[in-house]
Amino acid sequence: MRLGTAGNTVGSALYILEQIKQYTVLFECYDDSDWTQWVAVKDDKQFFAESPEALLGLINIYELVGENWIEYSSYDREHIFQRNLEDFI
Repeated sequence: MRLGTAGNTVGSALYILEQIKQYTVLFECYDDSDWTQWVAVKDDKQFFAESPEALLGLINIYELVGENWIEYSSYDREHIFQRNLEDFI
C-alpha cells in the first residue's frame, strides 16, 4: 500500500477531523492576499495549517505528546536522511 497527500486525501482528512475527532474546521482566505489557512477548533484548542492533511498531523502531534510538543522540535533527524526507500520496500 502506498499513500501520499494529493487531492483525493483532503476529504479523508476533513472527515477524520470533523466526524471522528469532533473538531470544527474552517478555511480562511483574505481578499487582499493570496494567503490561506485551514483552522481546526475544539474547546479552547486552535490549530492552523496549510492543508487538511497537515492540520490532522498537528492535531495528532498534540494528542500524542500534549503541551510538551516543543520538547521534540530538536529531535535528531540525521539518521532519517541517510535512509533509502528501496531498502524498506
